[in-house]
Amino acid sequence: MNAVLRSTLSAARRRPERISAATWLACAALTLVALGISLPHDGADTGDNRVGAGRTCRSALPADQELSCGTYGFGDLRYVCPVPDAPRRCSKTTQVRIRNTGPSTVYVTVIHGPREGERLQGPEREIAPGHTAGLRPGQGDLLFDLTLRGAGPLKTLTVVSVR
Repeated sequence: MNAVLRSTLSAARRRPERISAATWLACAALTLVALGISLPHDGADTGDNRVGAGRTCRSALPADQELSCGTYGFGDLRYVCPVPDAPRRCSKTTQVRIRNTGPSTVYVTVIHGPREGERLQGPEREIAPGHTAGLRPGQGDLLFDLTLRGAGPLKTLTVVSVR
């Protein structure tokens, strides 16, 4: 009888460890899902990662930190493609018109270059709330990225058009 009681007690002692490990795994999974849901998402994102009218880039980073809109909302700005699966009919992006749809002034920088691997940074442009600006790469360059920073708590740019 003592042997049965001892094995039952030792099994009961081991079970909380298993439950604890399973609980930790479940908590970690739920945390990752919650983080994925709570991060800013582009409502117009169709999954093809191409910039287009209506796309939005948002940042709640401190004023001294820049957000790369090419990574977090605008997608790849190098080409304007009429159809996602037709890369041979894509033309270089010559201009992206953006509107500051947020409550605070934003500062935008264009990252461009003549070919992949060569990147130049254009001058920083100030865009007041409600104002629109046309951003262009250098003559004949590819438009790689836009960076966004600002002093307010929330910075938001919306793409008006892409040419």
